[in-house]
Amino acid sequence: MIEIYAKSEEMKKNAKIVGSATGGFAFKGGYDHVNWKLVRFLSDIGYSFMPKEKGVKFEKIDLNGVHAIMAVPEEIKDENIIMYIHGGGLVAGSAKATRAYCSQIAKRAKRRVVTIDYRLAPENIFPAGLDDCETAFLALHEKYPKAKFCVTGESGGGYYTYALTVRLIRKGEYLPACLLPQSPLCDLTGDLDRSYYEIHDETVTPEGLVPLFDMYAPGIDRKDPEISCAYFDRLEEFPPVEMSCDANETLRADADLMYKILREKGVKCELVMLHDTFHACSTLGKGSPETLELMDENIRFMEECFTE
Repeated sequence: MIEIYAKSEEMKKNAKIVGSATGGFAFKGGYDHVNWKLVRFLSDIGYSFMPKEKGVKFEKIDLNGVHAIMAVPEEIKDENIIMYIHGGGLVAGSAKATRAYCSQIAKRAKRRVVTIDYRLAPENIFPAGLDDCETAFLALHEKYPKAKFCVTGESGGGYYTYALTVRLIRKGEYLPACLLPQSPLCDLTGDLDRSYYEIHDETVTPEGLVPLFDMYAPGIDRKDPEISCAYFDRLEEFPPVEMSCDANETLRADADLMYKILREKGVKCELVMLHDTFHACSTLGKGSPETLELMDENIRFMEECFTE
C-alpha cells in the first residue's frame, strides 16, 4: 500500500470548496423529485474552472454511436491510449467537463486520452451506461488495433472501470493493459461493512447509496458481477490494478475489499491511500501536490504495465 498524507493549503482549500458545494445534497437519498438537469449543471460547472493544458488539442470523436473527446498532446510517446470514464454518481458528469483534467494526464503521460460520455441514470438504468463503455472501448480497440489501453475513472467511473473489465472477460474480448480506478464502487449490494473506520465524506454517504442503487439497477440481482464486481468468480483474470481512495471516505471499504481480493487472487494490485483529502480528489490533478503525486504514481504504474 502507498500512503499519501495531505498537508498542502491547496488541498485544504479544495476540500472546503467540495464540502460547501456538495454537502447539501451528498447523495443522501430522496431522489424522487430531484432536478437532474440542475444537478448535472452544478456537477459540470465545478470542472469548468480547471485550466486546460497548453499544447493539448481536443478532437470530438464518434465511437460507434458513443460520443467522446480525445485529448491529443503535442508530444506523443507511442500509440497506447488512456480511456477515461467520468464520475458523477452514475447520474451526472460528462466528457466535456473532464477535458481539462484529461489534458493534464495527456500532457504528463505523453499519450492520447479519450474521455467518453455514457447514458446516465435514472433515465437510463443498468446496463445502458455499461453498454456504452463497452461499445466505446471496443471501438477504440478496432480503431487502434496495435495500441495497449489503460482504463481509468473516478467514483461512478471507477465502478464502470471494473464493470467493463468483468464484461470483457465474460465475452472473451480484448482486455486493457491496466486499470486505474479512483474512489471506485465495487459492491452495490448494500451488505459491505463500513463500520471499521470513521467516515468523513461530504459527497457520498452510506445511507445515500441504497436509494442510488435502487435507482440505477431496479429489480436486478445486486450480486451480478457487472453490478458488484467483488462477486465475480474470475477476478484472477483481471489485468493489473492501481486504485486510490481517501482513508475516511464512504467508498474506502470498496477499495479495501477489492485490494484484498485481487491480491489473494494473484493479480498485480496496488492501493494508494490518501489521508485528509476527499472523495474522488484525483480530479484535482495538478491542483494540489498530493493529487499531482497520485497522478505521477498512476502514470508510473501504467508505464510499467505497458512495457510488460
